This record gives sequence, structure tokens and C-alpha cells, in this order.
Amino acid sequence: MERQGPQPFEHFIGRLCEEFCCLPSQAYREWRRCPAGFLEQIVEFRAYARAKGRYDAASTAEAQKALFGDDLVQLVKTLDFELAQEARAPKP
Repeated sequence: MERQGPQPFEHFIGRLCEEFCCLPSQAYREWRRCPAGFLEQIVEFRAYARAKGRYDAASTAEAQKALFGDDLVQLVKTLDFELAQEARAPKP
């Protein structure tokens, strides 16, 4: 599915409700009260943490293949690889 413009505001508030187990009125008040981008960053960090958990739990080739189309899991995989390369690099 291709993205066509920004996410509808109602969907965003719904996502906040799901993430923080709150009513839309509470999510809206928090969104207005917090610095711009703060709640969005938390939602993004949580999504990354879930993707990392799925990636770490995929111990079989079949489980890893099931994660292939997930862009966030691919980012986790890339970062894991880069961190491993960094750790193996000779120290000056």
C-alpha cells in the first residue's frame, strides 16, 4: 500500500489511545501539552522496540523469512549488523 499524504489526525489520536491505553480526549490533551513531536517519538521508539523483539525472537529461517517485508525489522537488522561490525573493528 502506498502512502498518500499525511496520516489523518483521527487515526493518529487513535494510535496514541492504543499506545497509552487512554481516551481520545486524554490523548488529545497530552498531544497539545507536550512539546511538538514528543509523543510521536515515543510511539516510534515503542514500534522499534517491538520490531527488535520480533527480530531477536526469530530463531528459525522460517521465522526470519516471515519478517522480511517489515521495513522496521529491516532497520533493526541493518543497525544490528552495523553495531556488530563496529564491535569487531580493530581498536586504534
